[in-house]
Amino acid sequence: MELGRINQKGTAKELLLKIDKFDGGTNTMVDEARLGNKFAKESTNLIQVQDGLWKTRWGFNYYGEAIPGEDSLDGVAEYVKSDGSRELIAVGGTTGKVYKSADDGKNWSQILGATFTPGTPVNFIQIEGLFYLTNGVDLMARYNGTSLATYTQISAPANVTLSRGGGLTEGSYHAYYQITAVTEVGETNGSTETSITINKERNTWVGASNEYIDITWDAVAGAKRYNIYYDDEAGYEVYLGSTTTNSFKDDNTLTPIEQVEVPDDNTTGAPKFATTELSGNRLWGTKDPDNPYRVYCSGGGQFMGSFSPFYGGLWVDLEKGGRETPIKVVHYRTGKGDPIATVLCSSPEGLGSIWQIDVSTITVGDTAITIPIPYKVVGSIGSNAPAGIVKARENIIFPNRRGIFGLRNREQLFNVLATDEFSQAIRPNYRSLNNIENICGYYYDGKIFFSGAEGSTNDIIFILDLERNNWQWKWTRGVKGFLEYTDSGDRTHLLAIPPTGGRLWEISERFSGDFGQGFYQAYISPLISVSKDKTDIFKLTEALVELGRARGTVNFEVLGISKNKGFSSIATATITNFGSNAGIGTDLLSAVLLSDTSLIPTVFTTATTKKAIRKRKKLYAIQFRVSSTKADTDFTILSIQAKGRLLKQRTPSMWLN
Repeated sequence: MELGRINQKGTAKELLLKIDKFDGGTNTMVDEARLGNKFAKESTNLIQVQDGLWKTRWGFNYYGEAIPGEDSLDGVAEYVKSDGSRELIAVGGTTGKVYKSADDGKNWSQILGATFTPGTPVNFIQIEGLFYLTNGVDLMARYNGTSLATYTQISAPANVTLSRGGGLTEGSYHAYYQITAVTEVGETNGSTETSITINKERNTWVGASNEYIDITWDAVAGAKRYNIYYDDEAGYEVYLGSTTTNSFKDDNTLTPIEQVEVPDDNTTGAPKFATTELSGNRLWGTKDPDNPYRVYCSGGGQFMGSFSPFYGGLWVDLEKGGRETPIKVVHYRTGKGDPIATVLCSSPEGLGSIWQIDVSTITVGDTAITIPIPYKVVGSIGSNAPAGIVKARENIIFPNRRGIFGLRNREQLFNVLATDEFSQAIRPNYRSLNNIENICGYYYDGKIFFSGAEGSTNDIIFILDLERNNWQWKWTRGVKGFLEYTDSGDRTHLLAIPPTGGRLWEISERFSGDFGQGFYQAYISPLISVSKDKTDIFKLTEALVELGRARGTVNFEVLGISKNKGFSSIATATITNFGSNAGIGTDLLSAVLLSDTSLIPTVFTTATTKKAIRKRKKLYAIQFRVSSTKADTDFTILSIQAKGRLLKQRTPSMWLN
């Protein structure tokens, strides 16, 4: 704000109060009477442009066609085919069916092969031409551009039989074995534990002396290989070796691997994780309802999507049985800048933590086994909202129950990652939101768009503007998710999944209003004190607003704390004279005066429009509101000012005891 004293006559000073810098964004943390003038007390349905000016927000409209029979959508994403063409893939929230559109959101058709439990958000990720769909409830599915296929679970081996070699006899020592079947996807749980007694400890066996145990079992359809687990104590078997046939000879030539125990669960149907990510050329996932502390990883290269440790995959439980559970893996870096899988965890009070997982490999015979090495980032804070975790520039920005935080390198400190709060300016509003775990976020055009719930479902959008380093609170329309889609004409659209309905929304600055209807939009300034001396009073004579490229109907209001009435509305004005409509044919003039074709009339507006209100009023503090509720209204606030005289006066008697 600019305070300009134009002239001085006795005790009355001509005063100009002017606001022409708005780049502080919205701030609801500080009371309006103490708020800096570059901030907005309210910025409903506005967005910042240029060097930090408030403008009518982008509008909403429908995109494509509704999917017949679907009253909601559980997920939508873009799939790029091998020929470079693109499809929209959607999962219906009513039937759980999967649909595709190769016609920019029109002519939807069902993809056969799998359905999902309705009402569960579906996560999508594409790698090597395959599109993976997961929701944490149903078996993971893969789309290859034609059909869906789910991972088929196989059973653990049965009828395990043990027999001694000729060099061993019955004795007082025990050997316990369990067998698992392995596919490219995962590994079964162990077979029924089987044991045999022998007369020598295993580590003394000599194979050449026929000192061994022969193991056989029934072959399992679909198994690629089998793993053998051994121990000399019941219930503690660890990995011994692997074979592609349904028999194995244990002759003490292999050493048990203590780090690899018999799996508790059958993962040959693929884990039922709800969130996925690509990191280190591997597919990572977590939020398995049956294993809430577990993080999974597939093999890389030819074994992408194969989660068995014997095909490069791995799994690890982070602080099993503790208060924190992993909710999402993101691809990030260590403090040194090395790429690494990074896991955000939640906790009941909303703090959580962050872990990073390195991958090591050990080789047993001709088999390479991956070993996870997890460690917690010291002093870190995690997230409760997996759909709200966003990678933007050099940061990971994420919501939790306390606010919006960011993971980044600590300035001027080498090899140190830190989590800092970004949301101080809007903290009271943010902490009043409901269902924080359902917040979704998306990085677009230098901004992070978050959608959250003031009611029972996501009904607002608020923006972290990384270019202007401020917050814009709020848009009065919410969504379940955001995505980008590039249409057949190579034009990219910002789309949204609506809270209800089977038809996508598009968000664009090209649209005026929402679905052809107007919305309430308003900027409210801080309550500006007219002088450092609180007994001074401002004798208002005129207030003026300057708007850029405005059209429609805009209301300008002056409010303030007056000498006699306290806080009240002082004066209002309605502005409508921004330009004119014109329509004329595009053909060249010829023998006739005008052509017989015409364009839709275009609204032409001037670069700036000024509107002044003349009002005599004595004020201790002044506030401005610029607003509209009409359709086809668009404006940018360039500046606001008030003129008058600053008068010295004695302390009013009503202020005295």
